[in-house]
Amino acid sequence: MVVDVSEHFYSASIAELKQGFIYDHAVEGYTCLVCGEQFEEGVVYAAGNRYLEAHKYARHHVSEAHGSMLDYLLALDKKATGLTDLQKQLVGAFASGMTDADTVKLTGAGSASTIRNHRFALKEKAKQAKLFLTVMELLEDATPSGERLVPVHRAAPQVDERYSLTQDEYAAMLAKYLPHGLDGPLTGFPRKQKRKAALLRHIATRFKKGRKYKETEVNEILIRFMAEEYVTLRRYLIDYGFLGRESDGSAYWLNV
Repeated sequence: MVVDVSEHFYSASIAELKQGFIYDHAVEGYTCLVCGEQFEEGVVYAAGNRYLEAHKYARHHVSEAHGSMLDYLLALDKKATGLTDLQKQLVGAFASGMTDADTVKLTGAGSASTIRNHRFALKEKAKQAKLFLTVMELLEDATPSGERLVPVHRAAPQVDERYSLTQDEYAAMLAKYLPHGLDGPLTGFPRKQKRKAALLRHIATRFKKGRKYKETEVNEILIRFMAEEYVTLRRYLIDYGFLGRESDGSAYWLNV
């Protein structure tokens, strides 16, 4: 089974991000934080000529399917990690045990002294990040659930004020535009970007992660929400990063 991992990914602890999977009590199994594949506890999975229980197989899956979690995280966009391209190169070089002299050759970062300064700066950044996370967790604990922000999906082309939406605002918006139920139809489609993003987020939940859709299948889902404007909905879902598509339109899939 495959699930949307956006919320799992951003709510995971540092230890869980390092291992690449979490235990989800709701489904009594392990979920890969990279692709969303799940492994049910109590089930034995084949790994080559071995058979592994779910926890060990989740670790095996991450390694075989996605490689090093460090490499995966370093490949994320700057908006996700806050690291510049040079800092990513440096972290990769440090992790591989490369000498300062060889790191200079790889990055063109001046001298061995410059590399040591970068190493020091990264350690200071880590200390600040730890304290910042603590502050934000304390803030989250003090914030009523309805006032907490709706998580931003990882495929968002640009994270900005469009995605600044509380849980209460999200629920109220769905009630306003979907008065007959969450399966549609919409009473209209708003012009304001924040409202568009919220409704598109909900519509995207009607697609299944890991499945490829034909255009006609996408249209069937969207017609339930806006029979006359389903093409517009399809375009917005792609523009906002909720859906991906082949260049020739032969297949669509959920990005988040």
